[in-house]
Amino acid sequence: MDEKLIKKAIKGNFNAYSILVNELKSDGYKLAYTILKNEQDSIDAYLQAVEKGLKNIKNLKEVKYFKTWFLKIVINEAKNIISKNSKVIYLEDIKDLKEDKEINRENKIDLEKSLQSIDPQTREMIKMKYYMGYKLEEIAQILDLSIGMVKGKMYTALKNMRKELSDSENRG
Repeated sequence: MDEKLIKKAIKGNFNAYSILVNELKSDGYKLAYTILKNEQDSIDAYLQAVEKGLKNIKNLKEVKYFKTWFLKIVINEAKNIISKNSKVIYLEDIKDLKEDKEINRENKIDLEKSLQSIDPQTREMIKMKYYMGYKLEEIAQILDLSIGMVKGKMYTALKNMRKELSDSENRG
């Protein structure tokens, strides 16, 4: 990201801010969609994040963390939408998984159940890594956690999921 633009945005330059958030439009929408699983709600979360970010950009301390700062706002806005709508999030469509595009219906249901059994924060981490391609370091920054915490939570969750899915396969 262009540090000069970020500095201008912090000083109140609306055009600079617009350019910056427009560069993050795809990432912001995808991140909101991994949480909300609804196109319109995801757009709303991104737009609300743009508005909230504009009001609070002057509080950004480190220019290099603009992207992280903005994506945290997107996550919070997505969570606010969930609270307002009292929606239960289900993984209706896992076609975006990179490793295996041809998961049969039974495995899809098992995977969905397995993911739903994970705590919401760890589920977000897994989505960010495997659906959106974020690196562990980026996930740690966005969620304001240590890299060790992210690795540990994801390792444990994926290990448990593998076991759960393996047990389910052996039963079937």
